[in-house]
Amino acid sequence: MYATREAIVPEPDQPVRDRWWLRGLLQDVWDQYFSDTPRVNLVRISYGAPWKTRLGSITLSDDHRTSYILVNGLLRLAEVPEYVTTVTIAHEMVHYAHGFGSPLPRRYKHPHRGGIVKRELLRRGMGVEYTRYDEWVYDHWYDFYDGYVNQETRPTSA
Repeated sequence: MYATREAIVPEPDQPVRDRWWLRGLLQDVWDQYFSDTPRVNLVRISYGAPWKTRLGSITLSDDHRTSYILVNGLLRLAEVPEYVTTVTIAHEMVHYAHGFGSPLPRRYKHPHRGGIVKRELLRRGMGVEYTRYDEWVYDHWYDFYDGYVNQETRPTSA
């Protein structure tokens, strides 16, 4: 795996988790777990920066016509289990359904208070996926991130 200023680029022998894969995964998550959530505006998804403490985010455009989901750029790497990306997208979809980052009515005052995201994911049938996600993030994420950062900042031999 190597990086450029603009993007993390997979090695040729690794599966490609490109923007099309990410868009397909969003559609799969919406169809399987959020079919009751109306799509009231355009929803775009893309990779963001390789953040250390954030796996995803959702924002709403000023005119409310577009919701933007950003997924941590490191989630495109094959070393990260696919279920981590799936649950990250589902987490952002919970916010969308609750009116955070979407034009839908806001259901709660705060987006995370009281474990509402986890409860919603479990209610929607993602218990197994959430448990695996939670364990992987707790056990591996910071070491994975640090290894990536150290790899990218290490001088290369000429």
